[in-house]
Amino acid sequence: MNLYEEFVHSEDDVEATPDYQIIEFDNRRTHQRFSLRRNKRAPLAFACDGLTVNLSTTRWFVITPMGTANIKDISISGVGILCNEPLSIGMRFYIELEQTRVLCEVTREHTIKGRLKFLGARWIYRDKDEVQNLIDAIRLRAKI
Repeated sequence: MNLYEEFVHSEDDVEATPDYQIIEFDNRRTHQRFSLRRNKRAPLAFACDGLTVNLSTTRWFVITPMGTANIKDISISGVGILCNEPLSIGMRFYIELEQTRVLCEVTREHTIKGRLKFLGARWIYRDKDEVQNLIDAIRLRAKI
């Protein structure tokens, strides 16, 4: 079985479609991404799919909430989010879901409309188990 192979069960003659899209392997990426978008044709400005998480930052050694973001795709090496927070390339922030908090660094940004941006971020590894716990929680919540 392929490491990224997924099983989708169907009933009778109806072909089942997964609730997520596997993005084909991209030569620019080391790890395969899993998209949380249900309709890839919908513009990002109107995409209501994905999973909402909290963002925070450290100010004077205190974790301070920044706002929320919507995860659109995720992999073991990084995450793609949609948010309107004032983040720019090189800034570090935390993604929080349930009891898990993982540090990220913005590596790519694309303005969608007004303050709304699509950001690509890489995980800052302190402990790979934290990243895996976050990915597992996201996959469980999004039913991937």
